[in-house]
Amino acid sequence: MVDGNVRLADIGSDHAYLPVELIDDHIIDYAIAGEVAPGPRNRSLEDVKKFGLDNKIDVRLGDGLAVIKDADQIDTVVIAGMGGILISDILERATDEQLSNVKTLILQPNIGEPLVRQWVTDNNFEIIDEDIIQEDNHVYEIIKAKRTNKTQKLTAAEFLMGPVLIKKRTPTFVAKWTHKLSSYQKAVRNMGNAKKIDETKIAQMNDNIKYIEEIL
Repeated sequence: MVDGNVRLADIGSDHAYLPVELIDDHIIDYAIAGEVAPGPRNRSLEDVKKFGLDNKIDVRLGDGLAVIKDADQIDTVVIAGMGGILISDILERATDEQLSNVKTLILQPNIGEPLVRQWVTDNNFEIIDEDIIQEDNHVYEIIKAKRTNKTQKLTAAEFLMGPVLIKKRTPTFVAKWTHKLSSYQKAVRNMGNAKKIDETKIAQMNDNIKYIEEIL
């Protein structure tokens, strides 16, 4: 998902694995690896030094995009391996200075993907690519967005399932939403038998069922 020769900030870098891989593969020449706590920051710094890349990867301690300064000229931000609420919160708290040069967002929420798509489309970014992969019984969605001057309009189904993923319709995508459909249907049946019925939640579940059935 990362374009060549960009200046990248990896937020919550986790040992700086991604920047190390990108530089080792000659895709980029410079990156910031951001960590919010001293422990992870020190571990990332150790790994960067181990690979002899401390002149190309700047490991910084800071909360979210606070590790980015205007002079860094960062044009690509990666936030991966967190919940959608946290990713959206990190982006929401970013200042104009921190986002001023950012043209590309690559976001990988572990859960809450619709929230991430909502933030992206509400804040002058357009989803241009998505991927879905399965590893160790976990399914991960990756969202790539570019800055735009127009507003991207998504349907409720596209917020839920991903506008690009719907078009790609890969076996992993079909498997995920077939399983989700069964889970939603079971949940609706169980909630319908509850002593206190949550009509709002049932209605939302039924909407999701309708969207999934239409797409599948």
